[in-house]
Amino acid sequence: VQNCWQSGRTFYYIDNGYFGNLRTKEWFRIIKNHVHDIRPIIPRPRDRLNLCDYTVKNFYPGRKILVAPPSVKSFSLWNIDQAQWIQDTVAEIKKYTDRPVVVRDKRPRADRLKEDTMEEALADDIHCLVTYNSVAACEAIMQGKPAICLGPNAAASISSTSLADIENPRIPSYEEREAWLRHLSYSQFTFTEMSDGTARSEEHTSELQSH
Repeated sequence: VQNCWQSGRTFYYIDNGYFGNLRTKEWFRIIKNHVHDIRPIIPRPRDRLNLCDYTVKNFYPGRKILVAPPSVKSFSLWNIDQAQWIQDTVAEIKKYTDRPVVVRDKRPRADRLKEDTMEEALADDIHCLVTYNSVAACEAIMQGKPAICLGPNAAASISSTSLADIENPRIPSYEEREAWLRHLSYSQFTFTEMSDGTARSEEHTSELQSH
């Protein structure tokens, strides 16, 4: 990825979808020239969102700050040391709040889907989630918790992006969250859609434009 960015070479990045995989791993995001869909929200119909298995909750308050750092591999794209980022981020948070801070290390997907899930972690009296580019920010917003995104993140368009907002992070409206979910639903595809050409079809051309 770094080589492509540096050389200007076009690439398509495929990874787990933003949502829709509650029961089976069916959806995968396909992003052109980046690892996340970081564009401004594009107005979309609801057709693809209706195909996804997902849940959303109303926003509700909590007390603790949940820090969810991306993996070491993910951080390597920006030459960031994970341990140092955690240390610096927690120290910065404490400049703005005396709320308790919980750091959640990223575990293998199979493990985090079985026990101590992100949904359970967010339900444990959490006020706000803080991350860099982790999909955990998307999960938080869908589970009724605001997020602060400190890096290129698919949730940044409806989240706060500064730790100075930790006490009053941005809480998107229902309409904003709905538009965002519709937008992201056009970033993710199934294996069948990759095989039959849907993921590269003319109707999705705008989805796969360069960031």
